[in-house]
Amino acid sequence: MAEQQEGTLSGYRVLDLVDKKGAYCTKMLADLGADVIKVEGPEGDPTRSVPPFAGDVPHQERSLYFLYRHANKRGVTLNLEVPDGKSIFKKLVASADVLVETYPPGYLASLGLGYEELKKINPALIMASITEFGQGGPYRDWKGSEIVSYALSNTMITSGFADGAPINLPGTPSYDAASLIAAISIVTALYMRGSSGKGQYIDTSVHETSRLGLYPWMVTMYSYNINPGSPPPGPEGRLGAAIYPVYPCKDGMIRVVALTPRQWDALVKVLGEPEVLRLPEWREFFYRIANANDLYALMLEFTTKYTMLELAERGRQEGVPIAPIYDVSGFVSNPHTKARGFFVDVEHPAVGKYKAPGPPYKWKGTYCGIKRPAPCLGQHNEEIYCEELGLSRDDLAILRNTGAI
Repeated sequence: MAEQQEGTLSGYRVLDLVDKKGAYCTKMLADLGADVIKVEGPEGDPTRSVPPFAGDVPHQERSLYFLYRHANKRGVTLNLEVPDGKSIFKKLVASADVLVETYPPGYLASLGLGYEELKKINPALIMASITEFGQGGPYRDWKGSEIVSYALSNTMITSGFADGAPINLPGTPSYDAASLIAAISIVTALYMRGSSGKGQYIDTSVHETSRLGLYPWMVTMYSYNINPGSPPPGPEGRLGAAIYPVYPCKDGMIRVVALTPRQWDALVKVLGEPEVLRLPEWREFFYRIANANDLYALMLEFTTKYTMLELAERGRQEGVPIAPIYDVSGFVSNPHTKARGFFVDVEHPAVGKYKAPGPPYKWKGTYCGIKRPAPCLGQHNEEIYCEELGLSRDDLAILRNTGAI
């Protein structure tokens, strides 16, 4: 575990009332140093049951999804639907800087815990709601899901095999995209509060933010359908593969982003300046799209002469983005991954010691990383309720018996 250092958001407190839609949002805030308190019902957050599980042993403390997205947070249990639970929650709100929630529109207000009520307790509170379709408009009460959000973002068309229907991506890309936009909004609101002293309400719609967060960085799936000894697949008909093609090389696959004439010229240099690729019409972006099938067939003759790293390094030298596409083990053992210290050691009371992905960025001057594992269910009840709110251990026992915590 990293030694204790100040982060960009150290000193801020965030209350986390999120499901999948906002888990990555509060994780980013926690990684930047905020004191994020994960508030779960006494039965536990539903994401604790999301597979896969550490060691393939299903358990509420072993979900890899939960362990990753809730690292760096403290955790308490609290039932917001009973009077004692509401009372305790209001005490938490009084000392919080940020509240992030993902309940259906109107739910917290129906409990007397909507923004209009909470800002009376804490006028400086920044409250962010992440919902499928936002707080207003004709779709606010529609149900949604990860795959629905991805499809409605109009970016799923770039993902899938050429001869089949569009397909979903692994994980929760639409929800994570919404989390990213919400986190940026929260940091901006904190900055604004520094001069105004006032909080504000942030309404984040997954439907509106998923495209902004996803396009165009999906990796097309057709490229992985290669068996040793079989001929390479034909080019995909989807536009995503035409613009950001994936090509086989000696030891794997690469993805190329050559959009401008300068980038195309650089790619031709990387491949040894073959005469057939120096034809002037290939420098035109839309000509390459219109003739993507022919170009794909031509490119195979040259990309397969090099390894992934050779092409990536040549691309770096010439100024054209070329990225190796690794499997998990390849990414973990990659020299760049190791040099960045991307994977860090974490020790969890139920899982033991393991390596976890750190933040995908480095900050200069302040710490950003993992300082604590994801909380076990109710792990910090006593720490927060007794040491910070002044309740006694007898009070906690009564609250447990009444179902408040």
